[in-house]
Amino acid sequence: MLSLLVTFLGAFLTLIVMRPIANKIGLVDKPNYRKRHQGAIPLIGGVSLFMGNLCYYLMEWDQLRLPYLYIFSIFVLLAIGILDDRFDISPFLRAGIQAVLAILMIDLGNVYLDHLGQILGPFQLTLGFIGLIITVFATIAIINAFNMIDGIDGLLGGLSIVSFAAIGILMFRDGQMDMAYWSFGLIIAILPYLLLNLGIPLGPKYKVFMGDSGSTLIGFTIIWILLLSTQGKGHPMNPVTALWIIAVPLIDMVAIIYRRLRKGKSPFRPDRLHVHHLMVRAGLTSRQAFLLITFFAAICATIGILGEVFYINEWAMFIAFIILFFLYAYSITKAWKITRWVRRMKRRARRNKQ
Repeated sequence: MLSLLVTFLGAFLTLIVMRPIANKIGLVDKPNYRKRHQGAIPLIGGVSLFMGNLCYYLMEWDQLRLPYLYIFSIFVLLAIGILDDRFDISPFLRAGIQAVLAILMIDLGNVYLDHLGQILGPFQLTLGFIGLIITVFATIAIINAFNMIDGIDGLLGGLSIVSFAAIGILMFRDGQMDMAYWSFGLIIAILPYLLLNLGIPLGPKYKVFMGDSGSTLIGFTIIWILLLSTQGKGHPMNPVTALWIIAVPLIDMVAIIYRRLRKGKSPFRPDRLHVHHLMVRAGLTSRQAFLLITFFAAICATIGILGEVFYINEWAMFIAFIILFFLYAYSITKAWKITRWVRRMKRRARRNKQ
């Protein structure tokens, strides 16, 4: 409890201290054609999360795995993220640094994707050397999945809390108390940012954004924990369960990249075609979209947890996930029809009230 309290205070005080500094050095997000917020918002959520996470690590140093390698990795991501938030550096440079950190994770920490479990039948699908290459690409993909989903207030924080909560529950169930408490500690570190991002309780005057520094830190931490918990002998979680835990950011990223490539656009070029943008365009408020998407992510994570609890075949869980992906992809292609239907339902509801 003391570690969690120090974690919360470290994250919260960092937000208070960093606000005037961020405004002074220009570490702020300004409105443009894609960003509809009001005024310049400090991009300090990542710094807050880093400090809260660091506080937890310092309090529980002997209980956590590979602390030096992890802290070094997230410090590099924080520094690069802050530079990107301030100066907008090349996405290829960011991806290259993420790849280097993935290689260090593999080489120094022996943390990599060795197998995919029994997703194709009653046998373990071992990857061998190709697993090292997949680990690098998976690290870049998960980092950027959480980066790309950060589009409306509360969403990144809500989805991150869902993922860490699901991991914490599964680790607690398996007796992996160090990983469980750390997962819950990460939730505590995110809470101060989430509250201020939503204007709770201090109002919009103290609003902050996570920034690339925070979203990349979250993505790396999630892939780090998932690799530790799904690989090796006696792993407490099946690899397919990881897909359900990060279902929304992962599916949204893959669908968006596919649409951009099909239209001949760069996969790194931002747009307003993410699921949260489509929901807002359909007539939902930003807060409603945040709650609905987070609720759906919680359902997906719950499905993953139930799959572990009831020992559902991994291949069945994998097929169900693939079906979910194609349903989502199909819905996105018909987004304009869904948007029109939602608007029509809202107009009908208003007429009924009158």
